[in-house]
Amino acid sequence: MRTQAKVVVIGGGAVGVSTLYHLARAGVTDTLLIEKNELTSGSTWHAAGNIPTYATSWGGMRAGNYAWRLYKDLAGVVDYPITYRHTGAFWPAHTRDRMDFFHHLVGISKGLGYDMAMISPAEMEAMHPWYRAGGSVIGGILDPYEGDVDPSQLTQALAKGARDLGAEIVRFTKVTGISRRPSGEWQVSTDKGEVVCDVVVNASGYYGRQVGEVVGQSLPVVTLEHQYLVTEALPELEANTANFPLVRDPDIMFYLRRERNGLLLGSYGHAGRPAWLDGMPDDFANQLYPDSVDDIAEVLEAALEQIPILGEAGVSRFVNGPIPYSPDGAPLCGPAFGLPNFYHACCFPVGITHSAAAGKTLTEWITEGEPEWDMSAWDPRRFGDWATFDYTVARACELYEHQYAIPYPHRIWKSARPVNRTPLYDRLKAKGAVFGQVAGWERAFWFETDTVSNDGKLSLRHEAWHDAVRAECERVRDHVGVMDHGGFTRYEVDGPGATAFLDRVFCGAMPEVGRVKLSYMLTPKGKIWSEATIARLDENRYRLCGPTLADQRDHDWMAQFLPDSGVTLRRGSRFDAALMVMGPKSRDTLQPLTEADLSKEAAPWMSVREITLAGAPMVALRVSYVGELGWELHMRSADLVTVYEAIMREGADKGMVEFGSYALNAMRIEKGYHGWGADFGIEYTPYDAGLDRFVSRKKTDFVGRDAFLAGADRPRDYHFTAFELDGQGADALSSDPILKDGRVVGYVSSAGTGFRIGKRIALGYLTIPADPGARFEIEVLGEPVQATVRILPFYDPENARLKG
Repeated sequence: MRTQAKVVVIGGGAVGVSTLYHLARAGVTDTLLIEKNELTSGSTWHAAGNIPTYATSWGGMRAGNYAWRLYKDLAGVVDYPITYRHTGAFWPAHTRDRMDFFHHLVGISKGLGYDMAMISPAEMEAMHPWYRAGGSVIGGILDPYEGDVDPSQLTQALAKGARDLGAEIVRFTKVTGISRRPSGEWQVSTDKGEVVCDVVVNASGYYGRQVGEVVGQSLPVVTLEHQYLVTEALPELEANTANFPLVRDPDIMFYLRRERNGLLLGSYGHAGRPAWLDGMPDDFANQLYPDSVDDIAEVLEAALEQIPILGEAGVSRFVNGPIPYSPDGAPLCGPAFGLPNFYHACCFPVGITHSAAAGKTLTEWITEGEPEWDMSAWDPRRFGDWATFDYTVARACELYEHQYAIPYPHRIWKSARPVNRTPLYDRLKAKGAVFGQVAGWERAFWFETDTVSNDGKLSLRHEAWHDAVRAECERVRDHVGVMDHGGFTRYEVDGPGATAFLDRVFCGAMPEVGRVKLSYMLTPKGKIWSEATIARLDENRYRLCGPTLADQRDHDWMAQFLPDSGVTLRRGSRFDAALMVMGPKSRDTLQPLTEADLSKEAAPWMSVREITLAGAPMVALRVSYVGELGWELHMRSADLVTVYEAIMREGADKGMVEFGSYALNAMRIEKGYHGWGADFGIEYTPYDAGLDRFVSRKKTDFVGRDAFLAGADRPRDYHFTAFELDGQGADALSSDPILKDGRVVGYVSSAGTGFRIGKRIALGYLTIPADPGARFEIEVLGEPVQATVRILPFYDPENARLKG
């Protein structure tokens, strides 16, 4: 075994070996993979091996398509036999809502240049000799790319490809410790010796949590049981060896495909069953859980209606094995918080498919410092200490039970809540707040009214909250509103080198003392990493507010540029609570509560002051994410109730309303404000996103400057554009395609109803330039809707209300 390596990968399943292979293909061959048993002996060996390219998001579809394109040629590339069958798949729909969602997915695939299509029940029967749609199936979606692969053969082929290029794999070797040397190198100790390396990748599957604990991290990973069955051989399949499509019926909750001359049927139609709640076994290699026949019996009976031949088949075997889940069902794949050159690549519920994208992404992180695709949805740093093991167990079970449920954009998960609450939680709940959870924090999404209650009905069209949120937005527009914003991401930066440090990290010039600026962090390639609202409290004392879910991620990014001395960067603040007070009567509401002058002259737009209000010290930012006159008031949690009650008293005769996150989002879209994770990210340059005005061309040194300047004269890949949709109906959804003369030329990034202006609106990216007034079509739930290009902002284009 090597004693020195560039990269050490821990774990010999599909994800770990794919990472090793991708690194080798990128020229990084000074690598060592350590597996404590045999390759594939974790979740890989028993996986069903399906390669679904159907996914509910842009990122998921790209990952699936990257996988099948890699796997289809892999046997020839590495000279190792693989059983890979390209069969296609169809997904039947039994409800109108499911059809709506399928239309949306076909739209996403159009934007990516893929060929998913809606199909009829008759077409399903024509392509599958043993499928019967019956009377309940009303249509479906065809995924022409799906196939299945032998997981063990796939992994061994990737291993051979990596070895042939110079990588090393050691099996039956247990990692016993991981530590960081003063030099910054990592030392990985095993029962067969030690290896010193620059980079460590934790690709240990459902043991990912245990490996994380070795380096002091508690990863939110839980193992559930997942079961499928394989039938005995059927004479009909022995006589007809042709492939037929895999069937995934999300309403009945089963998937079915050919397995040699039998059938393989898997199901999510039972309660999530967590395993190993009292601790992980030392070794579970090539093992399974006991069969659970009852779990699959009901689904099997329902599946017989569509696949009658199942009734003629005996069961050859059940396969009930471990499957890892995180609290949002997505993998943990990317940099580890606070640990330079340490990466997690574990917790993949769809591991055989996603192992390809994992290998690609991790290789790009390691070799280039940033991935090609925006993988923030997989970033391990999206979770904090709030995602405990008990929380993860409860949420994973809920997710498992909804694996095939329609992912309504406004579904609110119920399990393991509440976790983090502000002191106003009980008061707001008593006032009808409908809470959701953001990064572990309970946040009011909207408020019930005398006429609008939370009926719990989900839809891709109109939901009850629309009417309540319209009233919230109108009252903020006409009077004054208050929002309790728990979980703000905050950083404090101070010291004699603070200004120079922030000037290096951010592409914009720093604000003057007492002023506020929005600024962006760029990657060395000139792409947008993140944003922050920067308030300058003193010459070298700053407060930054950033995206809630990017807390750890952005801290890591800034920390890598810290000088050896002269700057202190802190996460969080003693002012750990915040109220947004917004609307034309916000000044009239707040002024009686403070001796500070809140006039336009003394407290202009984009200013910051340290004041006392209702007897509480706070930092008052004259900023507004909703586009109205307003303040963000940052204070101590201990003062939150007192300040809130004082504001409510003062606002009682001014039309005060409480508003939530849905109203906040609707109003920010009306103002055309970019949302991190939706309207900007590392796939876009400031030019693409229409944010180049925030980049200082006078500064001589900031991260990404050379790439930004070099891109000034290049044609833009994208054009950030605003649209007003004709008529009434369902709101557009993220990733819906934008068409011109029947050709896809872009996609939606954010959309909704602008309740203050009474119109459906959308923000998105075009691959062609467009002038205001130009007409396009946005495909909404399968229906083309006429859309007109507008100049931003939609609401208050002169910003007169904002600056009042």
